[in-house]
Amino acid sequence: MDKLKVFKILLLEDDESTAKLLLHTLERYNFDVTHVADGMSGLTKIKNASFDLVISDVMMPYLDGLSFLEKGKDHIRNTPVIMLTSVSEKEQVVRAANSRVNVYLLKPVATNALLEKIAQLLQLKPEMIVDKKEHPLQISLKDLSVSQLLMEVKGCPSKKSLEELYNKFAHFLSGRTSVTNLRINLDKEFFWEASALKILDELVAKIVKNSNVRGHSLFLDSVYFKETVVDLKTYPYLSEVNIISK
Repeated sequence: MDKLKVFKILLLEDDESTAKLLLHTLERYNFDVTHVADGMSGLTKIKNASFDLVISDVMMPYLDGLSFLEKGKDHIRNTPVIMLTSVSEKEQVVRAANSRVNVYLLKPVATNALLEKIAQLLQLKPEMIVDKKEHPLQISLKDLSVSQLLMEVKGCPSKKSLEELYNKFAHFLSGRTSVTNLRINLDKEFFWEASALKILDELVAKIVKNSNVRGHSLFLDSVYFKETVVDLKTYPYLSEVNIISK
């Protein structure tokens, strides 16, 4: 597969159970979801970042969904919008039509219908949407020499994969006090997770702090770094390692 895009979605939803359902559904695929619980917070996000899609509830505290769209129109511009509404809010439809709402979905939200509308609005072909659960994380380690280890990482991580990665390394390292060099090979699927660089930065931090491996003797190898321009300034530990592109 060619380089896969991770689509950025801004989700405005104040109901906790609905937000959890939507986050669970969307983050299973190659969607990077930023969630806020009110329109004022949504305005802050939309002013400081760009998104491929906005999903908004109507009734929210501080600033409702339609007021959010009206106040943020200069920043939202041509970004497609999905509005979540209940039957009792039908009187808002005329107002919403003037706020560039592309799609209305009734709550409770049917997740299949949501994914279908997202694909339509973003003009996504089937191969452009990836179910990350079909690419589970696989980790293996082996000795390259007395002082060097190789960690092979395949598949896509979740936001909670940091501990799994570090624990595998720590368990394999046990008793190997002479190890000072580590090479980590990562396939492209690893970077389908939007927080992949953050996971790697925190992994490197734990390795450096709890072993004899130092940043200058740690190598990250992936074709991802050849295909993608990465600004590592916000990742203090990654900026200290050796980046290799295949």
